[in-house]
Amino acid sequence: MARKSRFAAERAAFGKLKRAVEKDPDLRGDIELAIGRLHEQFATSIRESRFIVGGVLEVVLVAALRAAGVKAEDVGTSEQRIDIKIPDGGFSVKGHFKRTGDIRLINVQGKSSATEWDTATLFVLHGIGIGYADPDLIGETRRTSDAVVLRYAALRDFLRQNPKYLIVCDIPPARRDAAGSEIVSRSIAREILKGTKKLANYMP
Repeated sequence: MARKSRFAAERAAFGKLKRAVEKDPDLRGDIELAIGRLHEQFATSIRESRFIVGGVLEVVLVAALRAAGVKAEDVGTSEQRIDIKIPDGGFSVKGHFKRTGDIRLINVQGKSSATEWDTATLFVLHGIGIGYADPDLIGETRRTSDAVVLRYAALRDFLRQNPKYLIVCDIPPARRDAAGSEIVSRSIAREILKGTKKLANYMP
C-alpha cells in the first residue's frame, strides 16, 4: 500500500480547484480578469508594488479556492511560510511574470544552510497559468546568497510533463511602464496630507 503524501491535502485542494476552473468559464474568466487588472495597475519593477501584487494574488486565490468548494483562509499577513490555510495544510503563493530566471521560494538571512523549501506552493506564471508543486514533486532548488530559488525552466518543464498540476489560463506579463504604475504609498500619503493645514500645499 502506497504511503500517503505529506502534501495530500494540498494536492487534493488543487485538484478540486483545477476541476472547478475547467468546468466553469465564469470562474476562469474572473481569475483572468482580476489578475489582468492587477497587472494594469501595478508594475512589479517597483519594489513596493511587488508586495502589493503578491498580497492581491493571495486574496484572489483564496476566493478562487472558496468558489471551488475548498475551505480556504487568507493568512499571508500572520503566518511565516504559508499564505493560504486549508484544512490539514496550506499553500505559499508565488508569482513570476517573465519566462526566464529564478523563482524566489524563501528569503534567507545570514549564512545558514538549514533553510529548505518545505511548503506546497501555488505558482501564478505568465504565459502558462496557475501551477502547483511541492518539494516531493520537484527537488531542483538551489541556495543563493539571500534566497532558496527554483529555476523557472525546471518548473515549466515539470508542469508540461505533469498537466494535472497545471490550470491553463491567461496570465499577462508584468507591466513594463513603471512611470504609469499606481504607487499605493504615494496615494495614501496624498490622501492623508489633504487633511493638513500646511503640508497639503506642498504635496509632491
